[in-house]
Amino acid sequence: MRCGDSGGGACTGMNRRRALASIGALGVGPVHAARAQKPHRMRPQVDDVLVHAFGERAGVPIVAEEVAAAPLNAFPKAPDGVVRDGSLHNQLLLLRVEEEAMTSRTQRYASGPFVAYSASCTHTGCEVSGWLPDERNLVCPCHGSRFDIADAARVALGPAPRPLAMLPIEKTGELFRVAGTFSRRVGPEPL
Repeated sequence: MRCGDSGGGACTGMNRRRALASIGALGVGPVHAARAQKPHRMRPQVDDVLVHAFGERAGVPIVAEEVAAAPLNAFPKAPDGVVRDGSLHNQLLLLRVEEEAMTSRTQRYASGPFVAYSASCTHTGCEVSGWLPDERNLVCPCHGSRFDIADAARVALGPAPRPLAMLPIEKTGELFRVAGTFSRRVGPEPL
Protein backbone atom coordinates (compact mmCIF):
# COMPACT_ATOMS: atom_id res chain seq x y z
CA MET A 1 0.00 0.00 0.00
CA ARG A 2 1.23 3.48 -0.82
CA CYS A 3 0.39 6.81 0.80
CA GLY A 4 -2.22 7.80 -1.77
CA ASP A 5 -4.14 4.51 -1.40
CA SER A 6 -7.17 4.10 0.84
CA GLY A 7 -6.35 3.15 4.42
CA GLY A 8 -3.43 5.52 4.44
CA GLY A 9 -3.52 5.72 8.25
CA ALA A 10 -0.69 3.20 8.43
CA CYS A 11 1.22 5.25 5.90
CA THR A 12 0.94 8.32 8.11
CA GLY A 13 2.73 6.44 10.88
CA MET A 14 5.47 5.40 8.49
CA ASN A 15 5.89 8.98 7.30
CA ARG A 16 6.06 10.16 10.88
CA ARG A 17 8.76 7.61 11.68
CA ARG A 18 10.72 8.58 8.57
CA ALA A 19 10.40 12.27 9.43
CA LEU A 20 11.63 11.68 12.98
CA ALA A 21 14.52 9.57 11.70
CA SER A 22 15.42 12.32 9.22
CA ILE A 23 15.38 14.96 11.93
CA GLY A 24 17.72 12.81 14.02
CA ALA A 25 20.00 12.31 11.02
CA LEU A 26 20.20 16.07 10.55
CA GLY A 27 21.59 16.43 14.04
CA VAL A 28 18.50 17.97 15.59
CA GLY A 29 17.96 14.99 17.93
CA PRO A 30 21.25 15.36 19.82
CA VAL A 31 20.43 18.98 20.71
CA HIS A 32 18.21 17.72 23.54
CA ALA A 33 20.98 15.44 24.83
CA ALA A 34 23.53 18.25 24.63
CA ARG A 35 21.21 20.60 26.55
CA ALA A 36 20.89 18.00 29.31
CA GLN A 37 24.67 17.89 29.65
CA LYS A 38 25.00 21.59 30.45
CA PRO A 39 26.36 21.63 34.02
CA HIS A 40 23.46 23.68 35.45
CA ARG A 41 20.94 21.21 33.97
CA MET A 42 22.72 17.99 34.96
CA ARG A 43 21.14 15.74 37.56
CA PRO A 44 22.61 15.89 41.07
CA GLN A 45 26.04 14.28 41.21
CA VAL A 46 27.77 12.56 44.12
CA ASP A 47 29.60 15.15 46.26
CA ASP A 48 27.43 18.07 45.13
CA VAL A 49 26.56 20.26 48.13
CA LEU A 50 22.95 21.27 48.81
CA VAL A 51 22.43 25.04 48.68
CA HIS A 52 19.52 27.40 49.22
CA ALA A 53 17.40 27.53 46.06
CA PHE A 54 15.80 30.96 46.40
CA GLY A 55 15.92 34.29 48.18
CA GLU A 56 18.80 36.28 49.60
CA ARG A 57 20.74 33.10 50.44
CA ALA A 58 20.33 31.46 47.02
CA GLY A 59 23.48 29.48 46.22
CA VAL A 60 24.73 29.49 49.84
CA PRO A 61 25.28 26.02 51.37
CA ILE A 62 22.55 24.88 53.74
CA VAL A 63 23.74 24.05 57.24
CA ALA A 64 22.04 21.51 59.49
CA GLU A 65 20.73 24.06 61.99
CA GLU A 66 18.68 25.71 59.19
CA VAL A 67 16.73 22.54 58.45
CA ALA A 68 13.50 22.19 60.39
CA ALA A 69 10.44 20.01 59.95
CA ALA A 70 9.11 22.39 57.28
CA PRO A 71 10.61 21.84 53.83
CA LEU A 72 13.57 23.94 52.73
CA ASN A 73 14.04 24.42 48.96
CA ALA A 74 17.47 23.36 47.75
CA PHE A 75 19.53 22.82 44.61
CA PRO A 76 22.70 20.76 44.28
CA LYS A 77 25.92 22.74 43.73
CA ALA A 78 28.89 21.14 41.99
CA PRO A 79 32.38 21.27 43.54
CA ASP A 80 33.36 23.74 40.78
CA GLY A 81 30.64 26.16 41.95
CA VAL A 82 27.96 25.49 39.33
CA VAL A 83 24.48 25.45 40.87
CA ARG A 84 22.39 22.79 39.13
CA ASP A 85 19.28 24.98 38.91
CA GLY A 86 18.44 24.63 35.21
CA SER A 87 15.67 22.07 35.71
CA LEU A 88 12.76 21.56 38.10
CA HIS A 89 14.02 17.97 38.27
CA ASN A 90 16.95 19.26 40.33
CA GLN A 91 14.87 21.19 42.84
CA LEU A 92 14.84 19.44 46.19
CA LEU A 93 12.95 19.67 49.45
CA LEU A 94 15.20 19.15 52.47
CA LEU A 95 13.50 18.25 55.76
CA ARG A 96 14.14 17.04 59.27
CA VAL A 97 12.08 14.00 60.32
CA GLU A 98 12.11 12.20 63.65
CA GLU A 99 14.18 9.08 62.99
CA GLU A 100 11.83 6.86 65.00
CA ALA A 101 8.96 7.94 62.70
CA MET A 102 10.85 7.00 59.51
CA THR A 103 10.20 3.75 57.69
CA SER A 104 13.24 1.61 56.86
CA ARG A 105 13.09 2.75 53.22
CA THR A 106 13.21 6.39 54.29
CA GLN A 107 16.16 5.67 56.57
CA ARG A 108 18.14 4.16 53.66
CA TYR A 109 18.15 7.54 51.89
CA ALA A 110 18.36 9.76 54.98
CA SER A 111 21.33 11.11 56.86
CA GLY A 112 20.20 10.82 60.45
CA PRO A 113 17.01 12.89 60.72
CA PHE A 114 17.55 14.66 57.36
CA VAL A 115 15.88 13.64 54.09
CA ALA A 116 15.80 15.12 50.58
CA TYR A 117 12.91 14.66 48.16
CA SER A 118 12.43 15.80 44.59
CA ALA A 119 10.08 18.79 44.35
CA SER A 120 8.67 17.52 41.03
CA CYS A 121 5.24 15.92 41.44
CA THR A 122 4.81 12.49 39.89
CA HIS A 123 1.36 13.42 38.56
CA THR A 124 2.01 16.24 36.08
CA GLY A 125 5.39 17.58 37.18
CA CYS A 126 4.18 20.62 39.13
CA GLU A 127 6.40 21.99 41.87
CA VAL A 128 5.49 20.43 45.21
CA SER A 129 5.43 23.43 47.53
CA GLY A 130 2.72 22.89 50.12
CA TRP A 131 3.23 21.57 53.63
CA LEU A 132 0.82 20.08 56.19
CA PRO A 133 2.88 19.82 59.39
CA ASP A 134 0.34 17.86 61.46
CA GLU A 135 0.18 15.08 58.86
CA ARG A 136 3.87 15.45 57.84
CA ASN A 137 2.69 15.65 54.22
CA LEU A 138 4.17 17.53 51.30
CA VAL A 139 1.40 18.85 49.05
CA CYS A 140 1.28 19.56 45.33
CA PRO A 141 -0.81 22.71 44.77
CA CYS A 142 -1.86 21.77 41.24
CA HIS A 143 -4.12 18.79 41.98
CA GLY A 144 -3.80 18.24 45.73
CA SER A 145 -1.59 15.16 45.85
CA ARG A 146 -0.06 14.54 49.27
CA PHE A 147 3.15 12.70 50.11
CA ASP A 148 4.08 11.22 53.51
CA ILE A 149 7.67 12.30 54.27
CA ALA A 150 8.23 9.69 57.00
CA ASP A 151 7.23 6.86 54.64
CA ALA A 152 9.51 7.52 51.63
CA ALA A 153 7.04 10.09 50.20
CA ARG A 154 4.33 7.46 49.86
CA VAL A 155 1.24 8.89 48.14
CA ALA A 156 -1.13 9.68 51.01
CA LEU A 157 -3.71 11.23 48.67
CA GLY A 158 -3.78 11.11 44.84
CA PRO A 159 -4.00 11.67 41.95
CA ALA A 160 -0.19 11.26 41.93
CA PRO A 161 0.51 7.65 40.90
CA ARG A 162 3.90 7.23 42.61
CA PRO A 163 5.91 8.56 45.55
CA LEU A 164 8.31 11.46 45.10
CA ALA A 165 11.88 10.50 44.28
CA MET A 166 14.29 10.52 47.22
CA LEU A 167 17.88 11.66 46.89
CA PRO A 168 20.41 10.00 49.19
CA ILE A 169 22.34 12.57 51.17
CA GLU A 170 25.05 12.56 53.79
CA LYS A 171 25.78 15.20 56.37
CA THR A 172 29.48 16.03 56.40
CA GLY A 173 30.29 18.53 59.10
CA GLU A 174 27.39 20.97 58.92
CA LEU A 175 26.83 20.61 55.15
CA PHE A 176 24.78 18.15 53.10
CA ARG A 177 26.28 16.29 50.16
CA VAL A 178 24.65 14.14 47.50
CA ALA A 179 25.51 10.50 48.21
CA GLY A 180 23.97 8.73 45.20
CA THR A 181 21.27 8.86 42.55
CA PHE A 182 17.52 9.37 42.92
CA SER A 183 15.52 6.42 44.24
CA ARG A 184 13.22 6.47 41.21
CA ARG A 185 12.30 8.48 38.15
CA VAL A 186 11.86 12.20 38.94
CA GLY A 187 8.51 13.73 38.02
CA PRO A 188 5.77 12.16 35.90
CA GLU A 189 6.13 9.28 33.46
CA PRO A 190 6.61 10.46 29.87
CA LEU A 191 3.53 10.39 27.65
